[in-house]
Amino acid sequence: MPHWTGELTGARARQPELEWLSPDAERVRVVLGDGAVTWAVEVGQDIAATISRKVPAVDDGAPPLDAIRRATTATVFRALTLVAGLGESDTSLASAEVEDIARDFARRGMELDDLLRTIRVGYAVLAAALLDAATRLLPPSESSGELRRISVLLFEVLDDFTGVAAAAFLEEQSAWAAGVSAARLDLVTKIIAADPIEPAHAEQVLGYPLGGHHVALIAWSGPHSNHDLRTVVDPVLRHWGTPTASLVIPVGLQAIWAWGAITPDPTRALSSSLPDFGDTFVVAGQLGAGMDGFRRSHLEARAVERLVRLRSGHPPTTTAHEHNGLEVLLLADPEAAVQFASRLLGPLAGNDPRMADLRSTLSLYLDMDHSLAKVASAEHISKNTVTYRVQKALSLCTPSAGATTDLRAALRIYEWLKDAPIAQW
Repeated sequence: MPHWTGELTGARARQPELEWLSPDAERVRVVLGDGAVTWAVEVGQDIAATISRKVPAVDDGAPPLDAIRRATTATVFRALTLVAGLGESDTSLASAEVEDIARDFARRGMELDDLLRTIRVGYAVLAAALLDAATRLLPPSESSGELRRISVLLFEVLDDFTGVAAAAFLEEQSAWAAGVSAARLDLVTKIIAADPIEPAHAEQVLGYPLGGHHVALIAWSGPHSNHDLRTVVDPVLRHWGTPTASLVIPVGLQAIWAWGAITPDPTRALSSSLPDFGDTFVVAGQLGAGMDGFRRSHLEARAVERLVRLRSGHPPTTTAHEHNGLEVLLLADPEAAVQFASRLLGPLAGNDPRMADLRSTLSLYLDMDHSLAKVASAEHISKNTVTYRVQKALSLCTPSAGATTDLRAALRIYEWLKDAPIAQW
């Protein structure tokens, strides 16, 4: 008799993550079908999103949500094989991806408690998903016994799962603590937190001068990238002046923090287009002076990183704080920003081509000091068309006291988040 897990289905089409699914996914596909695979991917995504909301250390961007999602999805597939009896009876719930993410927690200087809380939060979502699915798919006469079996099974494998993850974390933490990178990461973390330090000692440990001017960078790439992230540092720094020294610290799977000591070029004007590096994201803070500039530039880069990560699915790019400082402020609270823009734009936030034309013309009109001629030239349309589009766009918006300022802010928010998962326009 077919197992009830063969009736599992998901609600969405196949996504690019199929290329990184664990080997258990193919076993599930062969025996239980594509529906079970889609269901598992969706549950893995739900677990990762819940962890991001409820565990502050993860929500702060370390480690990246995509890396956590790979581990949570692998765990769902492993749980499915156990519940459906597809694997050996002694198969562990902890996959290689779980051990990888545990090591990543350690490399990022996180605490064991952060890892254990992540496990507790994720395990609750996994258990609820399996029990809800069994309740939905089985007749009442069979569901009671199956629910008890699943509950007992999940309790039995929890200790081993936690033990494997904790052991991987502690082993990596021990090795990492002995390394130079760990010492440097610990020191820059103190600088970023504005803790008191001895500058001469800090410069000796870091091998980097803390006086003068600095630009901070953060770079990261996908799990399948072979790009050496250190190679992006110098080309980006040269847009601010001549680099005289650099500091690069690995902070996880395919991610670095970097700083460059810069001799500023007073004649330079940062071009609107910084160099791109294929499958690598790079974000930069602003030029700052002294230890405070070292700290502030990094915090600005972190703010831009959070901004870029909101647009999941967008191609990798290089982004500077001085190009997106307003968006950083507007999107400090992304959910509130979406609500503000949705409320103000109303139907103008629609995703059809007509609304896109109206938004584009209105945005240029506001940015170009209400000049019909400049907008007409920029969009290659007549001034009458500009007038019509602006009037039509304004008629769709919700009036506000600070109409022009609010509209410009709402349009900037929409442009940044129009394809972001967080936004429902």
